[in-house]
Amino acid sequence: MRRYCQLFIVGLSFFCIQCTTYINDPYCLAPQTSNSTWTPLKKNTLISSQYCQTVVPKNFSSEKLTLAELIDIGLQNNPETKQSWFEARAAAANYAQTLSDYLPEFDITASYTRVRGNFFDVAAIIPYYLTTIDPLLNVNYTIFDFGKRKNTSENAKQALYYADYLHNQEIQNVMQMIIDDYYRYVFQKEELLAKEADLENAQASLDAARQRFDLGLAALGDVAQARSKYLQAKINVTNSKRDVETSFTELAKNIGIPSNVHFKVEELPSKTDTNICLESVHALIEKAQKNRQDFLAAKADVKAKEAKVRLAKAEGRPTIDGYASVGSTYYSLGGQEDYNFTAQVSLNIPLFKGFFYKNGERVAKSNLEKSQASLMEKELTLIKEVSDSHFNVTTSVDNLQDSEDYLCSAQEQFNIALSNYKVGTGTILDVLSAQSSLQDARSRLADAKRDWYSSLVSLAYATGSLCMNEQDLKLEEMKEVYQPCSLQ
Repeated sequence: MRRYCQLFIVGLSFFCIQCTTYINDPYCLAPQTSNSTWTPLKKNTLISSQYCQTVVPKNFSSEKLTLAELIDIGLQNNPETKQSWFEARAAAANYAQTLSDYLPEFDITASYTRVRGNFFDVAAIIPYYLTTIDPLLNVNYTIFDFGKRKNTSENAKQALYYADYLHNQEIQNVMQMIIDDYYRYVFQKEELLAKEADLENAQASLDAARQRFDLGLAALGDVAQARSKYLQAKINVTNSKRDVETSFTELAKNIGIPSNVHFKVEELPSKTDTNICLESVHALIEKAQKNRQDFLAAKADVKAKEAKVRLAKAEGRPTIDGYASVGSTYYSLGGQEDYNFTAQVSLNIPLFKGFFYKNGERVAKSNLEKSQASLMEKELTLIKEVSDSHFNVTTSVDNLQDSEDYLCSAQEQFNIALSNYKVGTGTILDVLSAQSSLQDARSRLADAKRDWYSSLVSLAYATGSLCMNEQDLKLEEMKEVYQPCSLQ
């Protein structure tokens, strides 16, 4: 019997050493910083570069910032990622609390007693004083509870995964927002250049109309029409400048920088490369099901609710507890007991509690079904977003090519119309019509370029590929997070 007790104590000690790693330091199961992602296989990977440790880089006001640097700054400053990070840390600490139930509970109680009494002699009453000290070490441990500890811990672990995945998703949300703001700002500047080119064309048309009017070859109405078109183009330039400033302030706000602080950003390449190898929709959907952090969070929530159902079923089952205490009594007169101890094993069997456990099980099952429905909705949304993004990428390629051809054709049409008008073989209406087509072509080309880049970002976001690696997301290979359920 003593040998079995020794083996049990050795095994329990080894178990406690392994378990206390995550109980004492639960934050190792959460992202290390608010701008880093959580992965189960490796250490947390920073989605940031050398500028991670500062709010803004040293070259902030002098050199042009790349898109990657803007993302670094935004992740460093964004309060939403900080909120999700602290929620993940709280979930990690809560999981560590549930692991504490696998360890024995130790406490020390002690009492100090001072007694004054009397004893009677033949001739007198003699008082006496007695002091006793009773230290006692108590140990409590739940030996078996039919799955209560196991499922409580499993529920907390899946809730931790849920919080970690939501933090990862929040990082991708912030990244997508900053990337969209960057493209919007860059292409608003390109739109401004297009409006300024339209103004130059309108000025050329107005100059041609005035020249022909001065020579008596055109009516005053030609000048009036050309001037109206010129003023319209001038107003468009003013509005475009306002849009550029608005898009800049929006970008500054979303990266956590005051909008009155000026900084420069890198422009996109003049040549837009659309030669990409695009996977099929089915392949991208499969990738999204593995990489989308909000979808993985929904799956973790379902597993947490399943553990909650098992826990509700186990609540009405018996519990076997163990209790032991050892101590001694010390007397002021110099006497001391050898030692005393108590060992106890108790069995608690719930019989009836007004259908409390049954209704608790019903609540847990209802929450599980709700979570499963939410997972189904999330998956349908995922498939829709991937399908739409895939289609937008394919159509944006054609749209970009057609817009470039449209611009070339409209430019040629305007040049011909203006030349014909100058020599008297065309009318001012031909010039203004060609000018309108050229304005529309420039605007459409700028929109087509922005749509191309935005469609790529949307596809990366829809598939969960903005910052995550598929190999980092295989929970079944995770060996770092301690799983005490196997010991129950």
